[in-house]
Amino acid sequence: MIDRMKNNKLYFSSIGLLCSFTYLLNCCTAIYQCALIFTAIAITTNIITSIYGKSKALKGLVLSILVSFALLWKLPYYIDGKLVNGLVFASFSSVMVSMYWLVSIFQMLRRKYNFVISNALSLGVAALIDGLIMGVFFIINNGFTYAKILNIFKRELFYKGLYGLVASVIIAIAFYVFKNNKKIKISN
Repeated sequence: MIDRMKNNKLYFSSIGLLCSFTYLLNCCTAIYQCALIFTAIAITTNIITSIYGKSKALKGLVLSILVSFALLWKLPYYIDGKLVNGLVFASFSSVMVSMYWLVSIFQMLRRKYNFVISNALSLGVAALIDGLIMGVFFIINNGFTYAKILNIFKRELFYKGLYGLVASVIIAIAFYVFKNNKKIKISN
């Protein structure tokens, strides 16, 4: 019973963290900020998937997106001084689609590889999907030039890749330290 309560507290805390990140996603005003929050959402989603499974991770993500959307749907968003209508909806839709593929690929890769590799590869796929969806949104709705959209796409992928790489190295080091610390305690 106590383990179940702890497990539920961890799950709800993880969902609270996802809510915070999804809310912050549309409060960002620069590509590098959005990429950082997107990466945090993806890693958190993969951790939840690893502990609780795909279904609970996606349910938690949907709840987080719905709460954030309810709070932000009227948020005016400007890019280069130009009002961009529908960006909040497009952003959350893109996150949901890319996170669905993130957890699907993560689960598939987890059968063969460790958490760090599975996480890093699924982050790359999710970043690409998110960038493509947002690129299509900008083409359809805002009349940006293709050069501008390609520039946004490249910068977004660069930052997501950089943050994903840094996070993967940190996670790998943490796992290594934890594993070796456990061995040291056992031998003493």
